Amino acid sequence: MIIIDTNVLLSFLLTNGITRRIIAENPDVFITPEYCFEELWEHRGRWNRKDLPESELLKVVNDVKRLFVIAVPPDVYNPFISEGEKLTDDKEDAPIIALALSVDNEGIWTYNTKHFKQEVFSERIRVLSTKDVIKLYPLKE
Repeated sequence: MIIIDTNVLLSFLLTNGITRRIIAENPDVFITPEYCFEELWEHRGRWNRKDLPESELLKVVNDVKRLFVIAVPPDVYNPFISEGEKLTDDKEDAPIIALALSVDNEGIWTYNTKHFKQEVFSERIRVLSTKDVIKLYPLKE
């Protein structure tokens, strides 16, 4: 399993590119803290460029949860939140790091390497680029 950051989730929703293709081709691989969906929803005014009604947005977000990305409930990763907070400068990233500490995974896929520093995580957590994810889960022809 690969843990995805909110920015990867947002890329999946907004662009019909490589991120969407990787996730859509591997629907049982990607997980994220429930918090990331909450964060995504809180900032819907910034990414809802087509001004879709909230009912449509909610359906889209729920479809992503149902079909492509598993939302992990807080009780799974909350015991590791304080440790996650110590490993990042941005406390909003703590749930993602806590999830990585609480479940067996292949790493965190993020576009924000500023807050997810491999040298801080050492060997405990692997930070994945899109190229790393493709190596783990090659694209279908």
